Amino acid sequence: MRACMRKLAIWYTPNFKPITNHDELDRIMSTLGFLSLPPISTTTASTSAWKEYSFSAAGIFLSKSPSPPRPRLPYPRIDGLHVNTYHAFLDSVNFYLRMHNISDIFHIRGMPLHHVHDRNQKWSRMVGDDLVYVYREGTMELSPTNKNVVQNKDQNPVLCIVPWTNINDKML
Repeated sequence: MRACMRKLAIWYTPNFKPITNHDELDRIMSTLGFLSLPPISTTTASTSAWKEYSFSAAGIFLSKSPSPPRPRLPYPRIDGLHVNTYHAFLDSVNFYLRMHNISDIFHIRGMPLHHVHDRNQKWSRMVGDDLVYVYREGTMELSPTNKNVVQNKDQNPVLCIVPWTNINDKML
């Protein structure tokens, strides 16, 4: 069973490589205009801290009410998170960038568990397609609603998650 379990990770689309920690993500986010903030400690025992990013040109957004979202992910590792956490992060990034297709920069994809990095983690089960995806406990975005979704004129979210099989069928 463990051999078929996979974790999700955020991938950098231009070079098609997974991003597993904030050191890798900080370099990419800085090229997009985001500043890395120091990790913020939380009260949960399973995740010690979350790291946020501030958009350097956010002045135009700060006058709006409610306050704009801040992209954030658990610190220090950012692989093996719940899909809702990745969704909230990408929605927050796209709130500022206003890209038509955020997958030109980032996409979420499964990858195998690493025998060294992942063996001492507590995992919870998340079922998707025909595989079993797992995520580290304490890494699910806990906001009651995803307020980071950017809406267009038709009130549809800009970001949608499409199963890989749908993309693969279109490519063939």
